[in-house]
Amino acid sequence: MRRTLMAAALLAWSLARPCAGQEQPPRFLPVGIFIASIEEGGRIFTPVRLLPFDHPEAFGHEFPNALQLRGSEFDAIVLVGEHAGLRLSATLQRYPQQPDPAWPFQGFEQPPIDALRKAAVVRRANSEAPLPGLRAAGFYGRRPVVFIVDTRGLSLAARGMERPTTMGLDINRAVFLKALERAAVGLAATADATIVVYESK
Repeated sequence: MRRTLMAAALLAWSLARPCAGQEQPPRFLPVGIFIASIEEGGRIFTPVRLLPFDHPEAFGHEFPNALQLRGSEFDAIVLVGEHAGLRLSATLQRYPQQPDPAWPFQGFEQPPIDALRKAAVVRRANSEAPLPGLRAAGFYGRRPVVFIVDTRGLSLAARGMERPTTMGLDINRAVFLKALERAAVGLAATADATIVVYESK
């Protein structure tokens, strides 16, 4: 009996382990911008990179500010913004610093810009957005890689808030990522990339 249990445990462990040479799915750091209303005290333009909480640049923050866009992040946000009718290039080039083509985040892949350039674009009504203000998001398979949230013009009530915040929403990262998961529902898990845009219809 004991040998049977040990054999079963070894089999389960071997199946869970990646086979030698088996390609692992890339790990991404979702990056994007929050656009909020300065009339209510929000930061009009906040680049964010969802680093692990224990990363030195994250400082344990739920939504760490990206003080400098790296690698293909700049091109990815501009591209997704264009599909949503936003022209972000000039602002992103100057705020908060000039983009840097170097990629310092070992263990993580940059946004797959070539795949995003060839991505299918899925357009949905604003009423279908899983998060107030979600304007657009780019996915690799169903994994989020880039996003744009624009809460300008949305009342506090529409955002489920009693008072304004600098980023325009009052949520934590877990809630935000769950919303992106819902945005990816219906997308092909094997597709290279898809861009989802929420718009008035």
